[in-house]
Amino acid sequence: MSDDGPLVIEVFGEGKTDVGLDPRNRQPTLGVLPILVHRLCGKPKNMRVRSSTRLHLERIDVKAGGGYRKKAERFRTLARQNNSAGAVFVIDSDGDLEKKQRDVTQGRDAGPADLPMAVGVAHPCVEAWLLADAGAIRRGIGLSSSPALPEDPEVLSPKKDNKQHPKPVLARAAGSRDRDLGAKEKDAIATAMNDMDLVRRRCPLSFAPFADEVDRHIRPLF
Repeated sequence: MSDDGPLVIEVFGEGKTDVGLDPRNRQPTLGVLPILVHRLCGKPKNMRVRSSTRLHLERIDVKAGGGYRKKAERFRTLARQNNSAGAVFVIDSDGDLEKKQRDVTQGRDAGPADLPMAVGVAHPCVEAWLLADAGAIRRGIGLSSSPALPEDPEVLSPKKDNKQHPKPVLARAAGSRDRDLGAKEKDAIATAMNDMDLVRRRCPLSFAPFADEVDRHIRPLF
């Protein structure tokens, strides 16, 4: 349990949109994953985050190899070396949910056991989680009404060149038909997402187990 002093959570995501453009210790106001983790933990005032992406981790240890299992293991070790209080490691499934869930769990369990770590696999990507809450899209983007959303965001196409991939579906829902949403727009949607139970219900395959991981491993720190 925290004594209300700042506690740093190291957050890993596929890219800068997922984790925020600023990697330094900071408040969890940038990046979809830091924002959602902050909400899952009850919005503690003393949470701080450091962020890393796949490319950042590979630059640190170019010999790590071994796929996402080794990356999760290496990331937990890195977070411990940085004296972070905990770690969060999330990747996209790109359609391969069960194997990647198994890989990241095995990698987490192979790392230093004295550092709390939550792992998750967004199915098929983090944007599917943003498609769980039409009201948050309306508030975050400033739409006049809530958009119509797919009934099940997790069954959208994992193929990135498909118009039914979550990224273009999210862009259309937000009123943009010509381009994917930028980091600021996705951050605004995540910031407007206050009902985590709704996201659990709408994304039971990937967000619900990730939320359980955060509840079990990260929230008790605060």
